[in-house]
Amino acid sequence: MSEVRLHVSDMDGFLHRAAAAGRRINGGDPQQQSGEIAFESMDLLLKVLTPSRWHLLRALKAEGATSICRLSQALERDYRSVHADVFALLDAGLIEKDTDDQIFVGWDRITAEMQTAN
Repeated sequence: MSEVRLHVSDMDGFLHRAAAAGRRINGGDPQQQSGEIAFESMDLLLKVLTPSRWHLLRALKAEGATSICRLSQALERDYRSVHADVFALLDAGLIEKDTDDQIFVGWDRITAEMQTAN
């Protein structure tokens, strides 16, 4: 099962995780790690992952690789708003596009983490 983990992280946290992953790989641990997408702030995470975009992700996962037009029909939403949401999710790394310009999700599960400030 592939998983993507969403969380809030500053640059130091990102660099620390990247260095740890490099050490694991250099140490001969080829085990695939879950994908991570870090956001600079919780506000940004919530701005990118609106309720309508969560709904779009669930529908796209169920639909499989498809076009934006077909996805907008399945969602019964305006094409332009679905197009904008798809491109925001492509930019965030939550949706991918294949060689035939079909969009799809390449994960089985999303985990979102939130830490409160101390």
